[in-house]
Amino acid sequence: MITRRSFIGGIAAAAGVSAGMPWLSGCRALRPSFGTSRYSVAILGDTHYDAEPESVYHSHYDESNRWAKVQHAEFVRNGEMWRERCPRMLAASAELARGADTSFVLQLGDIIQGDCDDAPTHRRMLDDCIRMLRAPYPEGIPFLTVMGNHDFRGKDARKAYLDFAGPFMSDEVEKLSGARPGSVAYPVFSFRLGADLWVFCDFETKDLEAICDAIESDPGARHVFLVTHGPFTTFAKTASRWRLGGSKDCEAMRPRLYETLSRRHAVVLSGHTHTTNFYRHENRFGGFSEFTVNSVWCRPELATASPIHDRPADYLAEAERKTGGNSEDRRAEIGFFASGLAEYFYNDGAGHYRMDVSDDAVTMAFYPGDAREPARRFALKT
Repeated sequence: MITRRSFIGGIAAAAGVSAGMPWLSGCRALRPSFGTSRYSVAILGDTHYDAEPESVYHSHYDESNRWAKVQHAEFVRNGEMWRERCPRMLAASAELARGADTSFVLQLGDIIQGDCDDAPTHRRMLDDCIRMLRAPYPEGIPFLTVMGNHDFRGKDARKAYLDFAGPFMSDEVEKLSGARPGSVAYPVFSFRLGADLWVFCDFETKDLEAICDAIESDPGARHVFLVTHGPFTTFAKTASRWRLGGSKDCEAMRPRLYETLSRRHAVVLSGHTHTTNFYRHENRFGGFSEFTVNSVWCRPELATASPIHDRPADYLAEAERKTGGNSEDRRAEIGFFASGLAEYFYNDGAGHYRMDVSDDAVTMAFYPGDAREPARRFALKT
């Protein structure tokens, strides 16, 4: 479990200072030397990179796994979508990223399918994936990712993933922010991009207070971005344990994170649900936004921006329908987020995204499938 000390210590290490030094000192150390008042971020959701035939990455897969049939269905799904649809989507995102103000590419976890059950194969899957995902983007543009549950799924996979992702992400953050070489304590770290604070977390952490401490320790940041694979706002059909703060151990800490994000008018960026969702919360502390992205283009018809729901009242109704009203704890959790929901968008579409950041606003554009023109724009912060 990540403790507050290890979280702050990891962030301080990334700044090249001791954990006991003031947080602002770390932020100054991580600020890039160039000015960054306006910039864009190319964003991809879960990609579940895989290949055909299954034997490329899954020849060692343990068939005794009780989920074997489910996983084999996913292997088929992934191979089919990466045959040509997802490369087209990637090419469209890269074409837009060639704009001069695109600072980096952000991928929201589950970058690979995993399920290799062999550490060298898992590492090879990661190497192949990163090489393929980065290839169409402008040379030298940083590529950042956050840890998803598939990224370390399988025998010996967690170590294989962290051995790969730690050095890789350290190099990418160094290019982007000016952090000292080898200093990023992946998967939990923070950096300044211009005036903005970016905090990356392990969505399975039970120490939400550490995230709050990290945000509150930098009161001068213009915008605060929290990057997590599993969303913070409860998604109706995703079990609680698959979201940030979903553990029963987090129940007492969840209100503090909600308040901290609200006081800073933060933007939460997440994935995992394989849907495109927008939540804007308003409450007595202020309010925050969460945007959940999806790049699992597993069926052609998912290249759509048509909403399934687009009213706050729909959130509670959808949650009641998905849970069947069978869990009082689940209903209470959903009610916690429903009470302050001012905007809600729910869509099962997949594609790529572009976030624009300026002094005045943070906006998100959704490009379904391999679209070159946005089908929908969202004001995450104004």
